[in-house]
Amino acid sequence: MKEQDGLKHILDGTAIPTAYKIGYVLNFFREPSFRAIEAELGLTRPEIVLLIALNFREGITAAEFCEFSGHLKAGVSRAVIQLEKKGCITRSPDPSDNRRQRLHLTENGKALYESYIPRLQLREQAMLSCLSKPERAQLNKLLQKLADHVPRWSSASEL
Repeated sequence: MKEQDGLKHILDGTAIPTAYKIGYVLNFFREPSFRAIEAELGLTRPEIVLLIALNFREGITAAEFCEFSGHLKAGVSRAVIQLEKKGCITRSPDPSDNRRQRLHLTENGKALYESYIPRLQLREQAMLSCLSKPERAQLNKLLQKLADHVPRWSSASEL
């Protein structure tokens, strides 16, 4: 059996083929990229994704980020502390609840984000290069539909 046939057998043979394929593709996008960013810039995965989120949603709280991203609170809390120590973010009290801290990118944080995002964009382009323009549009539409559906099933307690 050819290696590619063996891989297809595994991907199609699991009890959860769709989730397994999504995870397979995501792992080959994310893992090498994030390892390279960590080695070069000293950022952990939670720090990387928190900077990505803050670039588009300035002023979110760590709890809001956890709720949106599915990341664990402990890892995000450590990321917030480290990013603040590195001068990448600042915290300010939430005007409606002083117990909550709003997170803001600093110029240093924006520059750090801008230093690695082009490489992630290139990797995404490489990942999608096997798809035609209409296939990319269809994939984006389907992924958006799945993403919109997350709140309806993600908190289910079947496990």
